[in-house]
Amino acid sequence: MDTYDEAVLKKDFKHLAVDKSYLYDAILRSMRDYHSKKSRAAQIKEKLIDAKYLYERELYDLCELALQEAKEMATDLGDHLSLLEINKQLRKVVKTTKKGIAEGKLTDLQEETRSISSGLLEEFRTLDVYDNILAKTFIGEGLKEEEKVRFEDQLEYFDKRKEKGFDSIAAEHRYYQALGIYHSLLQNNEAYFKASEQVMNWWDRHPIYKDEEFYNYIIDVSNFLAACFRRERFDLFNELLQRLEDENPSSIHHQKVLFQRLAQFKLVYSINLGIVDNAIRVAQSIEEGLSKFTINPSTEKVLLMNMAILLFIAEEQSECLKWSNLLIRNKSQVRLDINRGIYFIKLIAAYEIDDFDLVENTYRSANRFLSKTQPQHINYYIQFLTQFKKVVDSPLSELKEQLKQLKSYIELMRSEISGRVPLGGVDEMTMCWIDSRLERKSIAEIVKGN
Repeated sequence: MDTYDEAVLKKDFKHLAVDKSYLYDAILRSMRDYHSKKSRAAQIKEKLIDAKYLYERELYDLCELALQEAKEMATDLGDHLSLLEINKQLRKVVKTTKKGIAEGKLTDLQEETRSISSGLLEEFRTLDVYDNILAKTFIGEGLKEEEKVRFEDQLEYFDKRKEKGFDSIAAEHRYYQALGIYHSLLQNNEAYFKASEQVMNWWDRHPIYKDEEFYNYIIDVSNFLAACFRRERFDLFNELLQRLEDENPSSIHHQKVLFQRLAQFKLVYSINLGIVDNAIRVAQSIEEGLSKFTINPSTEKVLLMNMAILLFIAEEQSECLKWSNLLIRNKSQVRLDINRGIYFIKLIAAYEIDDFDLVENTYRSANRFLSKTQPQHINYYIQFLTQFKKVVDSPLSELKEQLKQLKSYIELMRSEISGRVPLGGVDEMTMCWIDSRLERKSIAEIVKGN
């Protein structure tokens, strides 16, 4: 259903609550079966269940073998919770069979418990610090002086642990993440970059984790890509993009996440640096991804908008119009600012290909959409359209002056609403287009110059 309507469903399903519950359980069971073949964490849990059944049937040697196999996988993953459960089950086997007690097997398992508990405690201590710093980003308030002192003391403690060596693989990862978020809060770009780099180095040292936690790997790569972009480390940025291009996850969900992140960063990179040589190829790859994956409406709108902007910069205006129309036909009510902004890109693209009927139709459509959605700063949008209409209607002898007036109007509105022009970058693209017309340069040249 496009819109869920339980009343309609009840006509066909007389026991809808039971049917929904059955379907829910069936889907979860199917997902477990699917992931257990690929996930070590799932295989550990299955080994533990196997060991329990084998123990109940008094097949103690096979039970111990299953536990040892689970222990090996859990050790590789640094899965302390599973290691504790395995340790408890092994103690049970030893006490039941009485094998190895004289040789100190129980004592060894007790020592092992203390080591596992130490790693688990360290993991949760870093998780606490990470969560507390992260919560500050959600609240959106700056750090008070006493909070800075507390966080720095906690981070310094783990910095010293790093020198000795962490007891927990996951704790080291969390520490670098917490360090990155902390410096991001302080707007310390250099320190944020270094912490993000340490996160990536951690993934390189623990490739087994990438297979197990591919989604989290993509999130960390995305954060590092953002840090590289901010620091203008485009050498590392391109290297990371290539690494992502070479990834080939088997899960359709991971493929979708990878497609979204790659597409977003490719577009941001190309738009901001005016790289337009491969704009058509990028458009083809994004078109393929959108037809293959179900993307949430907000992300889809961002991709459509950025693709239209890149084609606009590349002066592939016919293609730009095609992507603009795809976005306009997207009726989702999320990110209506993007829907508004695309009308202005479409107007300029139609003007560039001398389709004045399309310019007129788009102008009227934009006015209708603005009247219907009533955005904040609606007067800005209306005046923008009015000023652009003057450019369209002006004779060639007055075109230069009208373009300058449009540019002056955008600059004025930027100053009046504190620079937050509600058009998702379309005002900047319009300025670049005006400058390209006035300076007789390509739009890409203007973007590069800026």
